[in-house]
Amino acid sequence: MNYFGLLGAALMLQACEPRTFCTEEFRSVGFTWTGANLPSKVTTVNWRTGDTLTILDEGYERFFAVVDDGSMNALSFEGDSLFVRVQDSLGTQLSTAWYVVGRDDCHIIYRSGPEFLP
Repeated sequence: MNYFGLLGAALMLQACEPRTFCTEEFRSVGFTWTGANLPSKVTTVNWRTGDTLTILDEGYERFFAVVDDGSMNALSFEGDSLFVRVQDSLGTQLSTAWYVVGRDDCHIIYRSGPEFLP
């Protein structure tokens, strides 16, 4: 191979985008409910878009997700403000909170928000 062939191959390799390797975990961001009666409904709205996010992760025991990797494409890389409303079975508002959650190429990234509610 001549010098120009080697130079061309080197330039082609430099032009390639680095691959992203993601873990197979499924991430969620949420809160642990400290109140006596468990909430019946948790609604999360992306303030930037006005869209209500659908949560795939239903939580566990007293932990309630407000966003998970299933909503990753609805979030910006920089992070979005998420308004969260927590209600009981009658629709009474029990608590509200703000979270900031961004994303990378693989998962959501928690930036801020309460760990415990109410």
